[in-house]
Amino acid sequence: MDLIKIKQIAYDHFGERKSQPYKERGDKYRHGERTAVLALKLREKIFPGYSERDKILTVAAWFHDIMNGPVSHAEHAHEGAVKARELLTPHCAPEELDGICRIISLHDARDPENPDYPPCLRLIQDADHLDHFGTYVMWDGFRSAVQNDQSMEEVINHFKYGWPSDVERWRNRLNYELSRRIYEEKIAFWHYFNDRFCVESIGGIWNEDNFS
Repeated sequence: MDLIKIKQIAYDHFGERKSQPYKERGDKYRHGERTAVLALKLREKIFPGYSERDKILTVAAWFHDIMNGPVSHAEHAHEGAVKARELLTPHCAPEELDGICRIISLHDARDPENPDYPPCLRLIQDADHLDHFGTYVMWDGFRSAVQNDQSMEEVINHFKYGWPSDVERWRNRLNYELSRRIYEEKIAFWHYFNDRFCVESIGGIWNEDNFS
């Protein structure tokens, strides 16, 4: 597979597209780029020496959300696999294409207990999931707030009372212990930021006692 040529195909089809009106241009294309980097880092740490399918991991990551936006979220994985097969058939061997499209079609069907899920799929699922946390939560939350004309107080209430209720459920969707450790660090960062945001949003001084 020629990754340079394939990446250009991805960019040509959704490199400048918004998946939602409040998103930045090319949001899912760039999410795919980050997911590819994360998936390879997880593979290197969890399965060192198992590099023979890195190109399949990379291309599947780039294309996994190609139809996120044009179709409903429930359909985007299946339709993404169909679209990827259409675009990539001239550029991949049949075995490579089958592997890529299977990952895309199942990337959102997270089930850590499923014995039929191969490591490549699990790595993409975890990398995809992890990319939505940490600093991305703030970026996405504030961007959405501007689009929806929300006040700072409304954003704080969402971060404080709405979003945390899903933290445990999201953790349980991860496949690997390393992924869960990375997730916990991202959540800890989110708690720190939100606590500080709550103080500074009303004119407070973070760790005021340190400035006596």
